[in-house]
Amino acid sequence: MLEVLLVLSVMLVLLSVLVLPLPKLTASAEKNQFFYQLQADLFFAQAYAISRQERVEVRFSSNPQGYTVHSLSGSSLSLHRTMPQSVTYIAGSLSKMTFLPNGNTIEFGLLRFMHRGESISYVVQIGKGRFYVQKE
Repeated sequence: MLEVLLVLSVMLVLLSVLVLPLPKLTASAEKNQFFYQLQADLFFAQAYAISRQERVEVRFSSNPQGYTVHSLSGSSLSLHRTMPQSVTYIAGSLSKMTFLPNGNTIEFGLLRFMHRGESISYVVQIGKGRFYVQKE
């Protein structure tokens, strides 16, 4: 009987140690999933503009927190994504990105986001529609 209690108490201690960092892991996974999806949507918008020879706009909003992807020539492309509560869009030098039919962008600058005190910026370079992520 004593051995069973000892094994159960050891199992309980191990389980409690494993469960403690779970909220941090879920917040981190939620952040990673959002930024992965944002990057995929930006590449999709660029590829859609090239393949359909249309202008495609990605517009960010802070109220409600999210972004939309839509075609400027009236085709059926319309996509809306909301941001997790832990991620906040901060008005940087860009509030939208427009992809031309050749895949280039009209605008360049920063898309800024905050996640629990960490600043994450998407730096959009002029021409060619290229961007990269910068963490501060």
